[in-house]
Amino acid sequence: MLRNFMLLAAGLVMLSLAACTGTAPTLTFPQQVSIACGAANGEIAILQGDGVFTGGAADTLTKTIQPAVTKACAAGATVATPDLKTIVNTTLPLVKSMVDASSLTQDKKNAADAAIDTAVLAFNVAIGLAPASTATATATAVSAPAAASTPLAGAPLQ
Repeated sequence: MLRNFMLLAAGLVMLSLAACTGTAPTLTFPQQVSIACGAANGEIAILQGDGVFTGGAADTLTKTIQPAVTKACAAGATVATPDLKTIVNTTLPLVKSMVDASSLTQDKKNAADAAIDTAVLAFNVAIGLAPASTATATATAVSAPAAASTPLAGAPLQ
């Protein structure tokens, strides 16, 4: 859950910068996708370490969750709004249901649910920043340096 605190701290730094300069930093669509992917991948890695993905949940992770996140988060990938909406409407709620069904203590479940909600929010912001062409099946490429920082770029979680 340390990563969640790091994400929160990064958000607070951005808010502080906005307060000092009077304007919020402007993010591009690929930058926001990268932030959202980092949040989602970080939480999935933490949950995997906490033992949430065992048995059928591990199968769902490898067959459903990882492919959906990888598709949107791979370095150099073209990202379309429908891919992001799949993560928001299907993939992350599925992760949340696995957390709720897990043997984690309630405080860890609450923290994980909050982190997943943060990832959903980040993807929703990315959807809002998407160029008009991504809403129709045309895609925008995510820059390799931004997306490469995500741990799920085609590799299994550790």
